Amino acid sequence: MNYYEVLYILDPNYSKEQISGAMGEISGFIEKKKHNIVNHDFWGKKQLAYNVNKHKYGNYVLLNAEFGDTSFVNDFKVFLNLNKEVMKYMIIKLDEKPSVDTSKEENSTESQTQEES
Repeated sequence: MNYYEVLYILDPNYSKEQISGAMGEISGFIEKKKHNIVNHDFWGKKQLAYNVNKHKYGNYVLLNAEFGDTSFVNDFKVFLNLNKEVMKYMIIKLDEKPSVDTSKEENSTESQTQEES
């Protein structure tokens, strides 16, 4: 299997609902083509190194995925280029499977147990 890391930047003016919608659309495209998503994390709003579409900030999202064939990478690039919500993206091929991020799940269960006390 081929593992990839995709970092993409969304418009900084998007609300949490719009960001979730964009992430869902990208996840849906990958899953519709019968590929797997390992992690899909929202990193937050960060300053860009240079202006992109006249924006100084962007919402960063990290996606780790498992693609069955390498030809899907080109299809995915076309999809990201045509997606008006994605300002910039970068795709990197990984040598090994990325680890599943369980820190969010652990933090949410810890906070729930603290609230119950």
